[in-house]
Amino acid sequence: MNVAVTGAAGYVGQRLMARLGANPNVEQIVGLDIQPLETPPPPNGVFQTLDIRDPALGEILRHYGIDTLVHAAFILFPHPRRLALMEQVNVGGTANVLRACREARIRRLVVLSSIVAYGAWSDNPIPLTEEHPLRPNPTYPYGVHKGQVERLCQEFSKEHPQTACIILRPPGILGPRARGPLADFLRRPRAVIVDGGRAPGQFVHEDDLVDLIEKSLQSDARGPFNATPDDWLPWREIWSRAGKQLMNFLWPVARLVFGLLWQIEQMDCVTHPGQVNLTRFPLVASNEKARRELNWQPAYTTLQTVQDFLAGERDESSH
Repeated sequence: MNVAVTGAAGYVGQRLMARLGANPNVEQIVGLDIQPLETPPPPNGVFQTLDIRDPALGEILRHYGIDTLVHAAFILFPHPRRLALMEQVNVGGTANVLRACREARIRRLVVLSSIVAYGAWSDNPIPLTEEHPLRPNPTYPYGVHKGQVERLCQEFSKEHPQTACIILRPPGILGPRARGPLADFLRRPRAVIVDGGRAPGQFVHEDDLVDLIEKSLQSDARGPFNATPDDWLPWREIWSRAGKQLMNFLWPVARLVFGLLWQIEQMDCVTHPGQVNLTRFPLVASNEKARRELNWQPAYTTLQTVQDFLAGERDESSH
């Protein structure tokens, strides 16, 4: 198979490029991103600088004979002065990717969504399944965008059944190679919890997610799949068992404090109040469907994922 990866320079994209480079079923990998790769592509890979909104995307896919595409290019953190750009990339960029898939007659498409498309609500079941409706919190732009992206994908699948489209919904993604503003925030010695941190949360390990993507590329399955670990824990337990000091905020205070920090662009804009709000209510999902239909077995629990993430930081600091 010939695979293209959008967002190839991102956290998940780089791990996926390396994994596919070792897959004997992959003849060629084309990495696409507006940012350069940190490491050279694998021997069977090439990289091309490209904005996913570029109308030339379909032509590029045809040029390389791409039959399989992984769409992992998204802006995660809402920036107070770039919300319009965020929507253009996340939603408009996905619409362009789908147009390109149609033009290039892509046979298999894997799109990275997120469990935030379900929304964090007080009446959420524990755990959520793929049959549950999407109700992204309207105050959190990234969640809203993921809901819109999934609707675009559903419409595309109905109109173009010749393309097998899988949507993966991971929770937060962590591991020893995690980098960026959120990783820096979570590596601090103190962890923020809201309203006592009693709501359950999840993290999926970077290697488990890449493994699921790889299995998705070799499957004829379609539709949404939760890309979650086998377990979940209350936020206060996750962070206390990881050895962190807890900083508890009542929601009205958290909304003001972190909203102000976001507005003045502190901590690289990872403190959007809509994002902090996600920890107030249950937002955990079952992976039973992915286990059953994609033969996926995650190797890490939520706590093991967090511990491996923090151990990766310690290993680096020791060199």
